[in-house]
Amino acid sequence: MTCTVYWVSPLFGSWDVRCADRVVSHHERKRDAVRAAVRLARAHPPSLLKIQRRDGSVESRRVYGAVGAPG
Repeated sequence: MTCTVYWVSPLFGSWDVRCADRVVSHHERKRDAVRAAVRLARAHPPSLLKIQRRDGSVESRRVYGAVGAPG
């Protein structure tokens, strides 16, 4: 089973939620982008959510569903 990877990424003072190099949603506040990304990741397990800092480095990774589980 493939794992869907979602990103919360900075973009010129605002935040994007991306999946497979496509922008899924755009938000003024980071917390709103994270909430939207969490809803998507939970709705499409197994998934991985990577949240970036303003400088582009990865702040945290969250796993939803059975990512990496055998079978």
